[in-house]
Amino acid sequence: MTENLESKGKSHVLRLWIVNLVLMIGLIVLYVLHFSSKSEGQPQKAGQPLIAEQITGPRIAFIDSDTLMVQYELVSEMVKSFEASTRVKEATMRKRQNEFELKVNDFQQRVQSGSISMEIAQITEQQLMTEQQELMSLRDQLSDQLAKEEFDMNVQLLDIVTIFLEDYNRTRQYDLIFNFKKGTNLFIANQVYDITPEVIELLNQEYQLKSRKK
Repeated sequence: MTENLESKGKSHVLRLWIVNLVLMIGLIVLYVLHFSSKSEGQPQKAGQPLIAEQITGPRIAFIDSDTLMVQYELVSEMVKSFEASTRVKEATMRKRQNEFELKVNDFQQRVQSGSISMEIAQITEQQLMTEQQELMSLRDQLSDQLAKEEFDMNVQLLDIVTIFLEDYNRTRQYDLIFNFKKGTNLFIANQVYDITPEVIELLNQEYQLKSRKK
């Protein structure tokens, strides 16, 4: 009795396994037929990447802004100008800081040596405190100036690239051009949509032409 049940159980399991296998094979065949029928209309060599014209749907492209910031010649000039402005401001701040420190050291030596009266010491100390506040104010002012220069530089660069892309897209007719940058929401981008090299080349040509006219 037990042997018959075990035999029937094994037979039932075997039939289920065969049925599942047949269904799986059927699904694989359907899958292959489905995609082979699509590829018949658009033959493609093995290993050959898709081109933009073969992809249906909206025409999209992206620009790698990290590469743009490195290879666009205008950016290099902007960075040089910003660094020069930073050095000038740092030198101004350093000069004022050194002058103030000399005054403080001189005051401390005179107090320690007793060469000035208490009244003069109090007046001098008040003057130094005022000068220290002015120094801190100057530091904040120079820092704000640098921040504004950097902001204006970024706005100018964005305007230049945007205007260029509007003109560029009159012939390319992309529906969307994305800004691809590491660390943003776009993790992966197919290189078939990358127009960065062409855009950088054209931007540099435009920049060089304008530079020669100056």
